[in-house]
Amino acid sequence: MINHNLSEKIEYKRSLEAVNLLIKQSLLQTDEIFSEIMQHLTQESGKNLRAMLLLVTSTDEDGFVSQNAVVAAAALEILHLATLVHDDIIDEAQTRRGQLSVQSRFGKKQAVICGDYLFCKCFSMVSEMSAEYPDKLKEFSSAMTKICLGELRQFKHNADTDLSVRNYLKIIAGKTSALFSLAMYSGAVLSGDSEKDARFMGRIGFKMGMIFQILDDCADYEGNFEVSKKSVKHDLAEDVITLPLIYAFFKNPALKARVQDQQLSIPEINDIITEVKNLGGVSMALDLAEKYYIKTKKMIESLPDQKKRLEISKILEKIWKGAH
Repeated sequence: MINHNLSEKIEYKRSLEAVNLLIKQSLLQTDEIFSEIMQHLTQESGKNLRAMLLLVTSTDEDGFVSQNAVVAAAALEILHLATLVHDDIIDEAQTRRGQLSVQSRFGKKQAVICGDYLFCKCFSMVSEMSAEYPDKLKEFSSAMTKICLGELRQFKHNADTDLSVRNYLKIIAGKTSALFSLAMYSGAVLSGDSEKDARFMGRIGFKMGMIFQILDDCADYEGNFEVSKKSVKHDLAEDVITLPLIYAFFKNPALKARVQDQQLSIPEINDIITEVKNLGGVSMALDLAEKYYIKTKKMIESLPDQKKRLEISKILEKIWKGAH
C-alpha cells in the first residue's frame, strides 16, 4: 500500500504530474507475477483527459488540489486502463498507445487477469476515501455498470448495418461518456460542491465524452487505412458500426451489403472509407459533435468560478481541435 497524506494539497499546475507519478507507483508496486506486464503498461501514457477534468473540477479558490483528488484521478485513469486492456481482447487489437497491446504481447488469458487486477487496484485506491465519502463509492460502481452495458451493446450490434443513431449514442454514452461524467462529478464532490452542482458538472463531463467519442470515430475515416496510427485494424474490419457509417447508410442503403462482407481487404476498406466521406457521413457526424460542443460550451460559460471556466474550456478545446 502506498502511503498518502490525504490532508496535503498541491498546486493545480503540478497535480497532473503527481497523478502520473502515483499511477506509475501503483502499477509498479505489485506482486512479482505481474511485474513484467505492469512495466509494459507504464511505458506509454494516454491523454489523461479524465484525470485532467477531475483535477480542474476539484480545484479550490486558491488554485490547489487535494491529495484525495490526486488519488481519485489516478484511480480513474487506472480504471480507464483496465477497460482498454479488456477492449483490446475483444477487438483482438495488436497495438495500444504506440506499443503492443497486453493481449498481443502476453496472451489473452493474462490480459483478462491483468484487466481484472487493474479494476481491483482502482477500487483499492478509492476505498482510501470511503470514510470521508461513504455514500459516493456507488458512483464508481454505477459508472462501471454503464461501461459494461455500453461494451455489451457494441458487441451485440457488431456488423448490425441497421444500427440506429439512437442506439449508437447509447453505446458511446456507456463505453465513453460514463467515465468523463464520473470524473467531473467526483471532482466537484471533492471540492465540496453541492450535490446539485456536482450533478451539473457530471452532465458537462458526459457531453464532453460524447464529443470525444464521435470525433474519435470520425478520425477512423480520415486518411488512408494503411497509414492509420490508431490501430492495425479499422472499425470496418472489426465489424464496428459507428456514426459516419450510419449516416452514409441513410444516403446509400446499398452500401450495407458491401460492409457486411466479413473478409474486407485493405483496398475494399479504403474504397468504403472514401465513399462514406463522399456521401457526407463524416461531415454529418461532425455536425452532431458540433451540436454537443456548442451546448457544452454554454454550460461551461454558466459556471460561476472564472478559473474553472477557463481551465475546463481549455480541455474542451483540446478535445475539439485535436480532431480537426
